[in-house]
Amino acid sequence: MRKAVAKLGGIFVPVILCVALIITAFMSLDLIDDLQGNARVINYIGIVRGATQRLIKKELNHVPDDALIQSLDHILSGLSSGSDDLDLRRLESEEFQTLLIEMKEDWEDIKTQIYDYRDGASAQMLYELSEDYFELANDTVFKAEEYSEQTVQNARKALVILNSIFIVMALGSSVFTFYQEKRRWKLIEAEKENVKKSEQLSKQAQELLAPMNEISELMYVSDMNTYELLFVNEAGKKIFQVDDSLPVQKCYKVLQGFDEPCPFCTNKLLKMNETYSWEYTNPIINKHYLLKDRLIEWDGRIARMEIAFDITEANEEKNELKRRLERDEIRLACVRELYNNRDIKAAVTKVMEYIGTLFLAERAYVFLFQGDYYSNIAEWCKEGIPPEIDNLQNIPIGEYQVWLDELEKYKKVVINDVEEMKDTFPTGYELLSKQGIRNIVWVPLMKNGKVSGSMGLDNQDLDMAETAVPFMQTVQYFISLTMQRNENEKMLFELSQIDKLTSFYNRNRFIQDVSEFKTCKESVGVVYLDINGLKEINDSFGHDAGDDLIKECAGIMKRSASSNHLYRIGGDEFVILYLDMTEEYFYDSVQLLKDEFGNSKYQIAIGCKWNEACSHIQDIIKEADELMYADKKRFYQGHHATSRYRHNNDILKFLTDPDVLIENIKNHNFKVYLQPKIEVEDCRMAGAEALIRYQDENGSIIEPDRFIPILEDTYFISKIDYYVFEEVCKNLSAWAEQGYSLFTVSSNFSRVTFMDDDFVKRIRAISDKYQIKREFLEIVITDIIDRFNCTDLDRLVTRIDQIRNAGYKVAMDDFGVDSLNLTLLSLVKFDVLKIDKGFLKGIISNKSSRIILGAMTKMCDEMGIQLIAEGIEDEQQLNILKEYGVKTVQGFLFSRPIEISEFEAKYMI
Repeated sequence: MRKAVAKLGGIFVPVILCVALIITAFMSLDLIDDLQGNARVINYIGIVRGATQRLIKKELNHVPDDALIQSLDHILSGLSSGSDDLDLRRLESEEFQTLLIEMKEDWEDIKTQIYDYRDGASAQMLYELSEDYFELANDTVFKAEEYSEQTVQNARKALVILNSIFIVMALGSSVFTFYQEKRRWKLIEAEKENVKKSEQLSKQAQELLAPMNEISELMYVSDMNTYELLFVNEAGKKIFQVDDSLPVQKCYKVLQGFDEPCPFCTNKLLKMNETYSWEYTNPIINKHYLLKDRLIEWDGRIARMEIAFDITEANEEKNELKRRLERDEIRLACVRELYNNRDIKAAVTKVMEYIGTLFLAERAYVFLFQGDYYSNIAEWCKEGIPPEIDNLQNIPIGEYQVWLDELEKYKKVVINDVEEMKDTFPTGYELLSKQGIRNIVWVPLMKNGKVSGSMGLDNQDLDMAETAVPFMQTVQYFISLTMQRNENEKMLFELSQIDKLTSFYNRNRFIQDVSEFKTCKESVGVVYLDINGLKEINDSFGHDAGDDLIKECAGIMKRSASSNHLYRIGGDEFVILYLDMTEEYFYDSVQLLKDEFGNSKYQIAIGCKWNEACSHIQDIIKEADELMYADKKRFYQGHHATSRYRHNNDILKFLTDPDVLIENIKNHNFKVYLQPKIEVEDCRMAGAEALIRYQDENGSIIEPDRFIPILEDTYFISKIDYYVFEEVCKNLSAWAEQGYSLFTVSSNFSRVTFMDDDFVKRIRAISDKYQIKREFLEIVITDIIDRFNCTDLDRLVTRIDQIRNAGYKVAMDDFGVDSLNLTLLSLVKFDVLKIDKGFLKGIISNKSSRIILGAMTKMCDEMGIQLIAEGIEDEQQLNILKEYGVKTVQGFLFSRPIEISEFEAKYMI
C-alpha cells in the first residue's frame, strides 16, 4: 500500500499540470468565443445606427426603402433574443438589454413617423426622433463594450485563481510524495529491526520451553486454523498420554477425545493481548479445570495457548453449596404448597413431584396406615413410569410389619438393592420387584408420637441417598402438620353441617347434598315436614319449650324414618330424602311416619313426593313443599284463634301458575319503576335503579314485598328478573336513539336467577339484542349474600367475576347488614356498594355510626368502589353523608320510585 502511494505521488504533479493546461486552454477558447460574440453584437449596433441614418436620408429625399426597414427589424430582434442566421447571441447584460428595449421602442416610433411623412406629415418630427435614436444607439454600444470588458476581466481572474489552485496542488503533492518516501525508508528500517527482534524472541521462546515443561499445570499450544498441537508440556503429556512419535495430532482428539473440533472451542472469542477465562469438566479424566486462553505468536503464526488449573475439589464444594441451596428452596416450596393449597391430596402430590424431581427418582409417594392396612394416598411418577397408586389400596400389613417396625425404630428404611431381599424377604421382594423398584428410601409420617404412614422414593440416584433421608424427614413433619390441620378443618366443616339441637344435617348440608344428588340416576323420595304451633309455644312458654318440642319431633322422625338423610332446614322445617327406594316402600315409610306423629301429642304438616329420577330433585322438593304448605294451611284454617299460616298473600297465589305469570308479563301488568341516584355535590341525577310493581285488575299498584316471596318460593322469580332487565335495556336503547346521554341503570336479581348456570349468557343476549354498552348496566345482588353460607362462597365469587369480566358493573346491596359482606368484599371486586338504609337511621345521633361511615368511605376510595347511600329521607342525613365523603345518594328526599314516563319528563329534559 505504501509503495503504491509513493508511486502515485511521483506522477501526481505532472498530472495536475496537464489538467491545469487543458482547463486553461478550454477556458481561453470559451473566452475568445464570448469576445467574438460580444464584438458581433457591438458591430450590429453600429450597423443599426448607420443603416437608420441612411434610411432617414432616403425618406427625407422621398426615396422609400421598405427592405431596409425589414432588415433593421430583423437585426433588432436578433440583438434582443439571439439569431442563428446573423450569428448573434443574446448579450446577458441587464443594462444593455434595457437600452436595447428603448431602441426597439424608439424604432417603432421612427417607423410610424416615416409612414406619416410619406402621407404628408412634417419632416421636423422625423428628424428629431432620428437624432435621439442615434444618441441612444451610441449609449447602447457603450454598454455592450463595457460588458465585454467586464467579461474579459472576470475570465482573467478565474484563470489566475485556477492556475494558483493547481500550483498549490502540485506543490502539496510534491511535499506529500517527499514525506511518503521518507516514511517508507523508516518503515523499511523498522521491518529490519522487527525481523531481528523476532529472531531474538524465537530464541527466547525456545529457552522458555524448559520452565514451561516444569510447571505442574497442563499447558499446550495449538494452531488456530488446523487445531494441530504445536506444543504440550510434560504435565500435559503425562495426563493425556501424548505420544511424541506420532506426526500430526489434533488438540480436540488428544485432549477431549472428540473426532471433530470442540463445539465450545474459544478460538473465535480470543483477542490479542487479552486472556479469556472459563471452566470445563474434561470428559477423559473427569476433572474440572479453570482454563486461561491467550493468543500468542508461535513460529511466525498466531496460535492459542491454554493453561489448565485443576479446581475439581473447589468445584465440588461449590456444587454442594448450590445443591444445598436448591434443597432449601425446594423445602420452602414444599412448605409453601402445603400451607397455601387447601386440597390436601393435590398439595401432597405436588410436594412429591418436588422431592422426586430433586432426588432424580422415578416415583415419590405417601402411604397412610389405617389399622391393619395401608394405602397409597398420593403419588408422583417420572414421565414414562406407570403409576401404581390404584394397585396399592387397603393392603394388609401382615408380613410387611417388619418395615413398620424399622420405621418405628430407626425412623427410616433404605434399601439400595432390592435384589438382595430376594432370599431373605421374598414377600417384600415380590411386592417391590413387580413395580420395577430397584431401590427405595422411606421415612415415617408421625402423628401423636407414633408412625401413621410413610413417605418414600423409588429408584432414586443412589449418590443422593444420604441427603434424601434428612430432607424427607424435615418435609414429613410439615406433611404431618398439614394432614392434622386438614383433619381439624374437616371436623370443623362437619360441625358446620350438623344441627346441634337435633343432630340432623343442617341447611348447608342439605344444599350441598341436593346439588350432588342431581347427578344420581336412582329414584328419590322427598318428605317435607313443618311443626305446627311452634310459634305459639315459643310465645307462650318460651324458646326452651320450643326447643324441647323440636327435639321431641326430631326423635320421632329419627325412629320412624328408614333414611339417613334427615335435615333441619329452618326453625320448624325438616326434609327427609329417600334414595334408591321403590314408590310403594316410600309411601309406606311416609305413612309410618304419619302414624307415629298421629299417636303423639305433636302436630305436623307433611308433604311427600316420589320420582324415579334424582335429576329432577329440585322440582320434587318444590312439589313436596307445596303439599306440606297446603297441609299446614288446612291446619291453621281450622284453628281460628290465630288463622295464621306461612303466607298471607293468597290473593296473589294465582301468579305461581307459569302460564298466568307469562300472560301478566305480556300484558305489562308488571310495571318497571325508576328511582334516581343523585350526586350529593350538585344534586344532579347520576343514574337510576329499576324496581318492579304489579298492577292488578282494578288498577291498584301492589308493592313487590307482596308478590316477590311467592314467586321466589315457586322459582318463577327469574321471569320477572329477566323482564325487568330487558325493559331497562329497551329504554336505554330508545333514549340513545333519541339522542339522550345514557347513564347507569341498576337491576336487582334474586338468588335463584343469579346462581342459574345460564345467567351471564342470558343477560349478555338481552343487552346485545338492544346494542347497549354493558358499562351502563349494573347488576345488584342483595339477599343472595344473606342466604349464602360459607361453603357456597366459591360459587358466588366465581359468578361475580364472570359478570364483571363480561363488562357489567356489580353492586352489593344492603352493605353493613351481614358480616359475610366483608368476607365477600375481600374475595371479589365490586363496582358499587350500597349502604343499607337501616344503618343510616341512627346516623344523626349515633357517633359510632358516623365513624364507621367514614371508614367505609375511605375503604371504598382506596379500593376504587363507588359508595351509594340508600333511604335518604331528610336534609340532616344528607349533610352528614356529604360531610363524611359520600358522593351519591338515593331516597325519598329526592324522589320515590316513579314510572318511566314520569322519570323521562322529570330528569331527561
